[in-house]
Amino acid sequence: MNDTFLQRISINISDIDQSESFYTNVLDFSKVYHKNIPLSRLSGFPINQKNKHGNLELMILSQGISKPMLGLMKTTPYIEKKSAALVFYTNRIKYIYENFTKYGGNITMEIRDGESYDMEKNKMRPSLVIMGTDPNNHFIEVIQFTNN
Repeated sequence: MNDTFLQRISINISDIDQSESFYTNVLDFSKVYHKNIPLSRLSGFPINQKNKHGNLELMILSQGISKPMLGLMKTTPYIEKKSAALVFYTNRIKYIYENFTKYGGNITMEIRDGESYDMEKNKMRPSLVIMGTDPNNHFIEVIQFTNN
């Protein structure tokens, strides 16, 4: 079993209902999670500084248990900047943290306690989380669950 694997790719979209309809009706995804989150709670999220009083609507779609998922992210007010987020699960978050900047990444949020969606257990669970960007400025989130 791998120590770290891709959990989901999240993309910024302008219309969450239209995007949900497309991915569920065309590509057979199912909605597994949907939440509105104030950007002020996401200190490591790159849009936060530009839109401190905004909101992130996150919908996670899946094609089945233990398969990588697709996240749909809509910011309000809408920001034209297009980007994607790569989200990884790991059991070696300290190792990843120690090497993140060594290989050209940028940490935007140090390791912190959080709550993350566990696709295998189909529920939110306590976790440790790192947020940052890779050398090409793609947003990366790394999650390690802290208990069962």
